[in-house]
Parts: sequence; structure tokens; C-alpha cells
Amino acid sequence: MKPFKLINKVQKYSWGTRDYIPELLGEDKSGEHWAELWMGDHPRGTSTAVMESGNIPLNQVIMNSSHEVLGEDTIRFGNKLPFLFKVLSAESPLSIQAHPDKNQAEEGFRDENLKGIALDAFNRNYRDDNHKPEIICALTPFTAMCGFRDDKIIESNFLKLKSQVFADKIQISFTENPENSIKLFFSALMSLGKDSLGSLIKCAISWAESDKSLEADLIQKFATYYNNDPGILAPLFLNVYNLQPGEALYQGPGELHAYVEGTGIELMSNSDNVLRGGLTPKHVDVEELLKVLNFNPSVKNILKPVEKEQGCFEYLTPSNEFILNYLKIENSKSVEINNRKSIEIILCISGDATLSFGNETISIVRGDSLLVPASVNSYTLKGSGEIFSAAIPRIHK
Repeated sequence: MKPFKLINKVQKYSWGTRDYIPELLGEDKSGEHWAELWMGDHPRGTSTAVMESGNIPLNQVIMNSSHEVLGEDTIRFGNKLPFLFKVLSAESPLSIQAHPDKNQAEEGFRDENLKGIALDAFNRNYRDDNHKPEIICALTPFTAMCGFRDDKIIESNFLKLKSQVFADKIQISFTENPENSIKLFFSALMSLGKDSLGSLIKCAISWAESDKSLEADLIQKFATYYNNDPGILAPLFLNVYNLQPGEALYQGPGELHAYVEGTGIELMSNSDNVLRGGLTPKHVDVEELLKVLNFNPSVKNILKPVEKEQGCFEYLTPSNEFILNYLKIENSKSVEINNRKSIEIILCISGDATLSFGNETISIVRGDSLLVPASVNSYTLKGSGEIFSAAIPRIHK
């Protein structure tokens, strides 16, 4: 099987931007919010394979030719692509959320099925039985929040608000044990009644109006989108990141996080399991969220790519489902990819190149995406451009 280009699904959510994705694809900007470009075989938006025999849904191509497409991973992932590759472009904040680990996902999915909760129900937490580790790599300056701050810093931040609600109902949460302190703090915050939460948020906004920190700016920003939402206070208890292009964040199971603003490459395990904790009109199940969260203080950790060979860089994560690579081709030099054993989806984000395999060549320009099946043992990229690649990690035997 030869490499082939993809036509991909665009998701137009209210938080999306109006420019980056349509400009990437060379489409007219219509004023709509282009939030995500999906590359993969997800049932809610499978890509289309552009093949010599015609345009075919990618999930059908993989089903019909799984060994050629997936290679040695055919059995390991049940004849399905284990990852979803995206461009994510946010004008306004996404919900604060966390994802379960594999065991939690299997148990939660089974339990909600036994309870008869429909897969598309508003109060459904587990829409499949898979976990959802993910990486986001900035294409533009990108603001995100991820992982709990140190418990002492959280307490100090809230004391700045001079809130009686915090003094009376939350401060007692802080003990000598950091993990337990954060869990008690977050439980108390998420359990506040409407009036108490409103009072605490009012104090936070008052403080933010006279402070020049990034946290203060975000609190004011969030308050313009949501009223009486605990997520407004998140910059005080979650680590805040300002990623520059090329920098990335990895979110493992239980990491509370939110993407605030900017455009990035996102790569994740193929799952829809999301437990929300704020900045959302959608279902928030506090009890279930508390079960999956990692309450250990999180040290800020920005990922930068490691050069594997000239022009080819990798973002190192513990994921078994995906690898994110970055390829930089300059001055018409070649980047060779050899001894391949896995499917790969590539996306050109700038410039142009040619992909050569055997005696054949495919031209690639900005916005093009291609699937290179596992059956292609090697290929060469030549030109001047930037490419991101999603692949499956090799099995080490």
C-alpha cells in the first residue's frame, strides 16, 4: 500500500479561533469558530483517504487492510488506530478537566453501562473504556494550566484574597501532608454553596483588579465568560504555562488541566473520557472527578524535542499509543526515515516538500496531511518546511 493524502474533519466549537485552521487549509474564513482539525479514524470524525480507487473513509481502509496500515500493531490495538492527531486552536478557554487511567476507564464504562446511562447522555462520564493521555505542542504562544501547585503556594495565594469564606471553610484543609492538603482543599472548594462560592470569587476578582500578575489577568478573563464557576479561581491552584512555539506539555491520567488560548498540535489516545472541574456549562461530577485526580503537587515541566537524527526530533512521553515527532527540512536537504514498522500520519504546517518512496514521489504543501502505512519500509522528505508526525511507539522485544 502506498502513502495517501487525507481529507480531515473540522470541528467548529464556540471556543475556536476564526483564522488559524482555515488559513492552514487554504479555506475562506467565514467568521465561524474553527476549533479542531481531526486526523485519524475516530467514529465522530474519521478522516477520508484519497486513494487511486477513490475517496474512502479511513476507518474502512484500516479495517480492510489493517496489517498493511498498522503493521505489527494490528493485534495490539484491535485493528484500530490508537491515537487521534489534531490541530487545536482556542480563542477562549476550554473546560478544566482530567482523564482516568485505563483501569478507572474500564470500571467506569462498565458501571455506567450497567446503570443504563446512554452513551450520549448529559450526565455520562465514561463514553468508552480507554484512558486518554495527551500532549499539546504550541504552534503559537499558548496559555495552559496543568497540575496542582504546591499546597503552601495554594494557601498563600488564597490568603491574598482576604476572603472570610476561605478562612472559615477552606483554610482548615491545609495540613502537614501536601497531597492530603490539596485533596481536602479541592474537595472543600468544589463543595461550596452558591453564595459562599460567589463571595470567594468576588474577593478574587477584587484582588485581580489591583494586581498585575498573569494569574490576576486570567481570573478577570475567566470571569467574563462564566459566573459563579469554581474554575475562575483555577489560576490560584493550578500551574500556569505560557508555552512558546515548539514547547509542549504532557498530561497523564488524573492531571487537572485546561487549555486557555492559542493554537497547538495535540496528540492523544483515542478516547472521549473527560471528567470536568470548571469553566464549563457541561456536566460536572465532583465525586467521580475526585476519584481520578492526582493530588500530588506538580513540578512545572515543559517538554522540548530531542533530536534523534539530523532534522528529526521527538517529544519524549511515557505513552504506549503515540509518539509526536517534529521534522525540520531546510534548504532542500533530505530527511530520511528508515526501518519503519508503524503507521504514521504527517502534517505540513509550513513550506513545502516532497515525500519519496521507492520510485514514486508525492508533493506536500502547507496544510497537507498524509498517512504513511506500516508497509512502507522507508521514505525521504526533501524541501524547505516544517512537519509534525504522529506514530505508534515500537515494541521492544
